[in-house]
Amino acid sequence: MRTLKRILAALMVVLSVFSVTAFAEEDGEGVSASPPSVTATSAILVNQDTGRVLFAKNEHQRMYPASMTKLLTAMVLLDNMSPEDTITVDYSIDEIPLDSSRAGVYAGDVITVENVIRGLIIPSGNDIANAAASAVAKKALGNGISFDEAEEYFTGLMNEKARSLGCTESNFVNAHGYHDDNHYTTAYDMSLIASEAMKYDVIREAAGETVFSDNGAGRQKYNVDGTTREYTWYSHNELITNGANHYEYATGIKTGFTDQAGDCLAASATKDGENLIAIIMDSEDPGRWQDAKNLFDWAFNNYDMTIYRPAGIAATANLTGNNRLKGDTVDLNIKEDLSEYLTADEAVSVETQIIYDNGGDKLQAPVEKDAKVGTLRFILNGEVIGETDAYAAMEVEKANIFNTSIFYIKNFFSAAVAKENLKYTAAVIVVILLIILILIARHRRRQRYRIRGNYYNRGHVYDTSRINGKRRRKRRDKRRDKYNRYR
Repeated sequence: MRTLKRILAALMVVLSVFSVTAFAEEDGEGVSASPPSVTATSAILVNQDTGRVLFAKNEHQRMYPASMTKLLTAMVLLDNMSPEDTITVDYSIDEIPLDSSRAGVYAGDVITVENVIRGLIIPSGNDIANAAASAVAKKALGNGISFDEAEEYFTGLMNEKARSLGCTESNFVNAHGYHDDNHYTTAYDMSLIASEAMKYDVIREAAGETVFSDNGAGRQKYNVDGTTREYTWYSHNELITNGANHYEYATGIKTGFTDQAGDCLAASATKDGENLIAIIMDSEDPGRWQDAKNLFDWAFNNYDMTIYRPAGIAATANLTGNNRLKGDTVDLNIKEDLSEYLTADEAVSVETQIIYDNGGDKLQAPVEKDAKVGTLRFILNGEVIGETDAYAAMEVEKANIFNTSIFYIKNFFSAAVAKENLKYTAAVIVVILLIILILIARHRRRQRYRIRGNYYNRGHVYDTSRINGKRRRKRRDKRRDKYNRYR
């Protein structure tokens, strides 16, 4: 009995190993090509460098961004002031709700713009967000404006910036993201904002920092008029801190939370030069961390930056009005490699659409070599993933009567001697010969009747004496000609 149990146990181990191996081979290192399940109400995953959407769930549903708003605030601040500039914190910091997250700044504090960005990203300070908005507005409108005027001006810049990035489903009414029914966005719009924010060096560096401890004025602390202060700020982003939710490839970016928005996260990750952005909206902790990690792992294991069309010949154009002796198509070149973040299956499924500059469905001859003739549009599953100019790989001559006639004659004889047409060609030749023979026979018969018809007399009786008389006249004429020749 014991021996039987050992045999069964060994058999189970073998079957387990076989099953794991089989599934690993099928899915590729044990990772499924299907996207993971996401608990968030709304989420999106994009390639930061190309902007391609890799995963989406309710990406256009209106949501509240909470403190992810501060990414837009940081960009507007940097668009209007330099990182080395300083601001003096004013009493706008008192214009935030009591339960707001704070950076701990005080009115009169002098802080560099670079450290204001840190105060927005790391501790997610609503107070410092108001200070940033007020500083930008006062720089443009003067120091005498109220906070309401400053906030209106600054949020106008925020909405203008968002629209310039392609955000059409968002509206912002404050600089910090504290709940307001009229302050909203979508996961898709937020991915545009986060991707753009990571192009700013100061924001990208702050997004990857887990702690900041230094003077707010930095190296300028001895050269400014006003109060400088030491701050210690800790990041709320558990993907980059050394905790249970740490993710080794995470590089940022920003967390957010309100009761209405739920737990939110704008996350970034980089592996082997591939940069991804994930937006997670309303996913209760620890769901937002796990959702982001699962999406990142899935993309890193299934996608690669792939050249789907190398420079050189990329398509073939059909011609019209051309010298057909040299063919009815011409190759089209592109001048640079085209790449996108694709799976292996997607890379071989990219379709090409040709849009001719002449507006037709064919390329009109004549065409010079290397002339731009149109645009190549590359489509994957109905989505345009790339466009580039198309150039003729060779010269195309215009059609004329001479080359067109030669083409049709050549085409006729080529078709006639083709192996599959030989039996039909032979039949046509036989028919033509028969017709020729018939025509010759008819011609001879008509000639014979015409000759005979000249020798009928008035009584319609055939008179052979006329024929003999004509023969005698011919002989006499010949003798006369011979006699006259020697005279």
